[in-house]
Amino acid sequence: MLYSIGAANKTVPPVSRELYTPFHSSTYRQPANSWLNSYPNPYERFVKTAATGIVDFLASTQKVQTTANGLLNKSTSSLQAREALSSDNKAVSASARNEASIGSYKIKTQSIAQSQINSGTELNKGSQTAIQSGENRFKLTIGGKSTTISSHIAATDTNEQALTKLKNAINEAKTGITANVVNDSETGKSKLVLSSDKTGTDQAFDVTDESGNAAASSGIASVTSAATNAIYTVNGGAAQTSQSNAIELEKGKVSATLLKPTTSEEIEITVRPDGKKALEQVGALISGYNAMRDRLKEASGYMSPTVARSLGDAVSSASYERIGIRQNADGTLKLDEAAFTKSLNANFEQTSKTISGIGGLARSLDKATDRFNDVSASSLLNKQMHTMQQYATYQSTMQSYLPFPTTGLLVNGFM
Repeated sequence: MLYSIGAANKTVPPVSRELYTPFHSSTYRQPANSWLNSYPNPYERFVKTAATGIVDFLASTQKVQTTANGLLNKSTSSLQAREALSSDNKAVSASARNEASIGSYKIKTQSIAQSQINSGTELNKGSQTAIQSGENRFKLTIGGKSTTISSHIAATDTNEQALTKLKNAINEAKTGITANVVNDSETGKSKLVLSSDKTGTDQAFDVTDESGNAAASSGIASVTSAATNAIYTVNGGAAQTSQSNAIELEKGKVSATLLKPTTSEEIEITVRPDGKKALEQVGALISGYNAMRDRLKEASGYMSPTVARSLGDAVSSASYERIGIRQNADGTLKLDEAAFTKSLNANFEQTSKTISGIGGLARSLDKATDRFNDVSASSLLNKQMHTMQQYATYQSTMQSYLPFPTTGLLVNGFM
């Protein structure tokens, strides 16, 4: 075959020296009114549509993988979340941390821990105080530590004014004892009340005058209610004591607060999976998978059918159906919340393995979507579709006719 380069029968503008061809790398600077603009690329729309579909699909696979990893990571997996239920919240309240063992505890409370209270003498608040005028000093001793408190009382102070000065001096010292002035509007009387900030016998305190008579005259040196420890049993075991009403079970993974004595009955604390959190996270994984299937369906005309098969294989397991995850006819998944919650509470270990164990839903989807992180978009195209075959033929044919660059010449015929 011979090529001829001759004059055209009509005036033909020369081909731009920087005309881009699909077969040779060069910069495209085709003039706006060029005659070549009337010949659009017949595959431009196909390429753009295919590219958009594949990009959207790949974005959806990344979202699914992120959600799956959330279930596989112990620190973020809702399958590790727990909730604690009490048979009587007014007697014992409870909470559980992640990874606490599934089970129950029976608690009987003999007594609860209390703070010490020194309730002072009731005094007519408007009367002139009997507390010695001038500098009054008294000592507070709590937890083996003593602190001297000073307060200046004026000769003209009323009882309410004097008690308020004592209260302020005690609270400013921050010894672990809090003071309050209690006023009775009906009787017109006031009293100063001291209480330890924490419960338990370790927080018992003493009040003694050093100079003046503030403690004795106000009555705050007398103990009204002694500090006590909590006494309780767990699962019928030996009696235990606690300085606080907050007790720890399973090395702190489960916490309970004793609210009142329950000597006549045992309060049951049940630790179980947090079904609400598990439903939310597993539901997000299934919603993400279904969205990925939708993106795949939108791009199905351009993508290799092996992609759909690989995703279908990742969620095809009878074990998923046993915990309430069913596959619809179109390949999407449906979560039966009631069945899933029932399975979670009745057989937590098996349900957890079905989601995050080897061969579980989250692990299978993580593996299935991970393969798309390193593949080229072109490798996902369906090369068997008619348009792709036409494109390949077109490209091959034109390359055989144009084995050299067409810069600066007009090829208008061949023999």
